[in-house]
Amino acid sequence: MRMRTVVLTLALVLLLAGATPILIFAAADTDAALEYLKAQQNADGGFGSGFSPDSTLGSTADTVLAIVAVGGDLAAFDQGGKTPLSYLQANASSAATAGDLAKLILAAVALGENPRDLGGVDSVAKLEALGGADGRIGGDADTFVSHTLAILALASADRPISAAMTDYLRAAQQDSGSWAWDGSAETAGDTNTTSFVLQALVAAGEATDDSAVTAALSYYQGVQNDDGGWPYQNPSEFGTSTDANSTAVVIQALLAAGQDPAGSGWTTAEGNTPGTALESFQNESGAFAWQAAVPDDNLLATVQALPALAGKAFPFATMDVGDVVAMPVTMPETGGAAINGVFLLLSGGLALAGGGYALRGKK
Repeated sequence: MRMRTVVLTLALVLLLAGATPILIFAAADTDAALEYLKAQQNADGGFGSGFSPDSTLGSTADTVLAIVAVGGDLAAFDQGGKTPLSYLQANASSAATAGDLAKLILAAVALGENPRDLGGVDSVAKLEALGGADGRIGGDADTFVSHTLAILALASADRPISAAMTDYLRAAQQDSGSWAWDGSAETAGDTNTTSFVLQALVAAGEATDDSAVTAALSYYQGVQNDDGGWPYQNPSEFGTSTDANSTAVVIQALLAAGQDPAGSGWTTAEGNTPGTALESFQNESGAFAWQAAVPDDNLLATVQALPALAGKAFPFATMDVGDVVAMPVTMPETGGAAINGVFLLLSGGLALAGGGYALRGKK
């Protein structure tokens, strides 16, 4: 009887830990998407941004998160002994901006690696050293979006997040409920930046019924297209057609805020949902296109789509980084209280992207 209890308990732990990611949009072919990503990997084990073929730390961390999100085998991404993890380890010392440090920390924790000693570098200490008296995290090369990523990384590393850090976000919210990529009132708000802010606020402990969160959700309701997806901005001089990148990150925001992207609240009068909109961009190659009018395979769109398809918002996992490596703690998809688990959670969602907040025309 005792042995049966142990077995049942173990099965429950595995279920709660999310050992096998459950895709919330089953029509997508994530295996094909992973094969496409393998074909994009560079000889050094890393990945380019989609704008340049050369590997970068931020783009490689983004891709690692995408692979982990859908339960991909990172060991299968091996280029003569060079893997995405070995690339991150070899280049950890080059991370100097809040954006790169945040991505490195998020990827490390998702892999069960302590970001305090990944590649012999304490990336957590470096990130925290960039915090200012006004609550902003980042240096001259960082943007408002970098600050949101930094908060997500601190939450992932189970580090303190001050009220000043979240107040800095709140102060930048526009009357529409959105946020702009530079955090100013002069620049129009956009769906991408708003997504990262929402995820950061919830990760920092803000309630999903907080006024800033509900205002952002109302903004999303107002700019959703009839096909169920979202553009980068609406209105916009660049057009308001749905794109895969924006739709993917909005799905992550909805998940963080406790919303069901497949529910009636996000189903259009035409019967379309955010999921059907996102799935429509997948090509036969497994890659995702940016827009219907630009159907070519797009690396960044693919990287951003996978976490959303897996139903994962940032951060994917948390770790008490301390002075020694600890096993991660899984985070619920809605950003609530964590579930302690013994097993590594290889699931998760962000498509965190340095280019994710760029103007649509840049994607």
